[in-house]
Amino acid sequence: MDRDFRRGYLEIDFPTRAFASPLPLLGDSVRIFFSNLPFLAAATLVVYLPGKLATQFLCYLLDVPFEGLLSYLILGISDLVLGALVAPTVVYGLIHRFRTGRPAALGESLRWGRRQWIKTLVNQIKVEVTITLWGALLVIPGIVAMVRLTFADAIVAVEADLETDILRRSTKLAQGRRWRIFFVLLPIMILDCAAMFLVLDRVQDVTHSRVAFAIADSVLAVAGQLTTAAVLLMYLGTVQKRVTKLKP
Repeated sequence: MDRDFRRGYLEIDFPTRAFASPLPLLGDSVRIFFSNLPFLAAATLVVYLPGKLATQFLCYLLDVPFEGLLSYLILGISDLVLGALVAPTVVYGLIHRFRTGRPAALGESLRWGRRQWIKTLVNQIKVEVTITLWGALLVIPGIVAMVRLTFADAIVAVEADLETDILRRSTKLAQGRRWRIFFVLLPIMILDCAAMFLVLDRVQDVTHSRVAFAIADSVLAVAGQLTTAAVLLMYLGTVQKRVTKLKP
């Protein structure tokens, strides 16, 4: 994979399945998530756990309560910063597995994640601002904006130096596929929201421990990599013309 670092992008030189229907893609996403769970957990926790512990320690020093707008903003910022490092790390690892059939080295994956960190963060902020502005008008435009910008992280992680206008590239790839993308993301978002409210609220109410909250938040971030896997498969199935069974 050193050639990817030299070229500045990840080459897709392995067979993929065309993104034709939400249900098969959801099935592939779940299968790939669980078959790569050790790597996904390691790549997520090595970033999120210290990051979330540091965030909660900062909130403790500043006497920020668990609930409230300020706490929500701090947690949201930490999710953006940490997620921008984890997303390209995970994409690199999954593509290495698709290409070679072997798990990726965590260090090498993190190196690619660090390479794309700032670019991913900048574009994640652009995506969040765009969705928020459209969502402020009406709910439906916000959902449409979310769907058409779904591929942003995957584009940065895969195409890297080849693409500069990430949002326009994502919009182009989503064109004609928005309903399919929506029905892939919908059940995953419902599960993510349910897990967040059930787990984090429970931990907060029962333990009142910032350490326990940080650990639970980090574990939920591992589960959130199902979304990363699904988006990557949609992206690969959109940019590739070959239709065949995906490697584990």
